[in-house]
Amino acid sequence: MDIPFEILDREIARASSRSRAARASLERGEAVDYDPLDDERRVSSRDMFLDLAPRPVPPREPGQPLDLAALLPKPSDQHRVAIREWVFALTLDRVLWADSQRIAAARRAPAITIDRTDLGRLQLSPRDLLGRVIAEPEPRRRRLLAEVLEQGAFAVQDASRIYVERRAEAARRLPADLDRLEIPIDPVVIEGAPATTRAAALTAIADEALRATEQLAPRAERSWDEAIDAGVGRAQAEGWPARLGSRWIEGLFHSTSLTEGLRLDLGPLPRALGSSSFARALAAFGAALADADGPRGLPFSMACAPFDLRRARRSALFGSLVADPVFGRRMLGLGRDAARDQARGVARSLAVAVRLAASRALFRGLLSLAEGARANRFEEITAASLGAPIPPALAGVVPRLSPADATNFLGLLLGALDRRALVERFDEDWFRNPEAARAIREEDAAPPAFRRAPAALLTAGVAELAFSLSDLG
Repeated sequence: MDIPFEILDREIARASSRSRAARASLERGEAVDYDPLDDERRVSSRDMFLDLAPRPVPPREPGQPLDLAALLPKPSDQHRVAIREWVFALTLDRVLWADSQRIAAARRAPAITIDRTDLGRLQLSPRDLLGRVIAEPEPRRRRLLAEVLEQGAFAVQDASRIYVERRAEAARRLPADLDRLEIPIDPVVIEGAPATTRAAALTAIADEALRATEQLAPRAERSWDEAIDAGVGRAQAEGWPARLGSRWIEGLFHSTSLTEGLRLDLGPLPRALGSSSFARALAAFGAALADADGPRGLPFSMACAPFDLRRARRSALFGSLVADPVFGRRMLGLGRDAARDQARGVARSLAVAVRLAASRALFRGLLSLAEGARANRFEEITAASLGAPIPPALAGVVPRLSPADATNFLGLLLGALDRRALVERFDEDWFRNPEAARAIREEDAAPPAFRRAPAALLTAGVAELAFSLSDLG
């Protein structure tokens, strides 16, 4: 392979940007009738992946001294590994683009008919119907909408199942380790015992997160949609603007110079339904900050990972501000008691989101199971996390599943540790402290400390996240 790494790196950065933009359009429910990587095949092909394989160490002749320096990794070797990881991810994106389109088309197709006197006559897509379930505050209407969704989501589940199976098969054909790409854990030790695989480490950490937050989240008594509604946080509305906008969010941090010199793209923000909407918007701000302010002086492929923990932890750090009573007082203008009461309610709503994130991590590989095993596993996990099981017909639909689920879950744990460190260094109002903003910018400008988080650090993050949710409220 005689193509300079610098050229490959620029092509990877461009391909990543195109792929992310196209996927964002699919997420918004837009039709994307082109393949964003069709013109980027050099960095999204099996041939390039194989060309970038590690070079074998030549055998040592008898009596030849051992050259330790030759065995140590060189910067060029590290760059090769990072480029190869990106080629792996982009190759999967390209060969599975039609499958991604199929899922998006099934989600937005107006294939569900509602004709009831209590709901009216409607023709809705699964995407719009799920949105109505989440937005509906009246329990009886919400339950009826959820029942209709349960009966009309087969096409989405089927497309999602095909995607998961084809993704695993594509990784086998490369051949490459899909868990190594999508589970950014260094599984050294879990509670004193060796973890044999990344999947085992992820399962252990997610199970621990469910145990640690069991008493913090509201539980559904009759139906899964009750827990989803509790996670919306409708009652915690004091101090928030009537509409969400990027200008309001960026204005929260204007005095700190956190975004000075940066152009942030938050994308479309959610409709303001409750505190969870503002958590999602602030999380989008954190992710956009990470995108705009990455490590300086490093090639793109070494500064950013395809499944990027730095981005996920920044998203989690800022998203958690909605449950901070000090944020409520200083930034929303609430009184001390009102801020404390609101934070308590918001923390319970966020606990639902944490438990859903842990469940998504536990669902890894779920859609590849046989139908009976899939149904049993899905009901078991959702009943444990929400209090009432989600019907198996909605596996892969509610909650939606993504290859990034493990990264996003682990980002929550690292974000909790980041918050604790900022509070200890800059006090409880770190979010309006220019010195804290400078520290965040300096950390983001430095080479990442790791691309895969040590398992011991993540288990500490579970404890910190559970403590912060109970302490914030």
